[in-house]
Amino acid sequence: MAKGDTFFLRTTVTSSGTSYVSDNIDISAYTDPARGRVLVVDRAFITYSTDGQGPITYDDIATDGAVLSRQMGAQACSEKQTSLQEVSNNSLFARSNLYAANLATDTLAYVNAMDALNPTHFVGGFIVPTDAIHCGIDVGVAWAGELDVGFLFEVHTEKLSLQRIQELLVSLTAN
Repeated sequence: MAKGDTFFLRTTVTSSGTSYVSDNIDISAYTDPARGRVLVVDRAFITYSTDGQGPITYDDIATDGAVLSRQMGAQACSEKQTSLQEVSNNSLFARSNLYAANLATDTLAYVNAMDALNPTHFVGGFIVPTDAIHCGIDVGVAWAGELDVGFLFEVHTEKLSLQRIQELLVSLTAN
């Protein structure tokens, strides 16, 4: 459960061909890790839409009646990354994959989000011991239309005890 007053942080990342694209939410104004003040994520959400903010359509997958399927991965981490991370990465705290396919009849066959960590709800919160929340997306094959991936975080700040800081350091070096 959230402690004290919570607030929201958000960003949108737009796909770009087949490149890994990311944005970092600067949280340094809310934290002072050296003095034990950290940001805690209580809940995280990942959403998908077209770059025009509408629903994903047939034409976002392919044009000219082609039958194709596409996929996209999205993640949120407490450390900056250059690619999608495995769940074994200690900094990963939200992950979602989107799969879509169409039929030759100008209709969607399916759009399916497989969410291993989305939405994410932490009972004690996920402590972000850095100065940024990293949000990134990647695709295997370019979509016909670019997609926007929205990231929304409900957060609060917390002052950690020396014992809790030591426990956190041990857990971060456990990889």
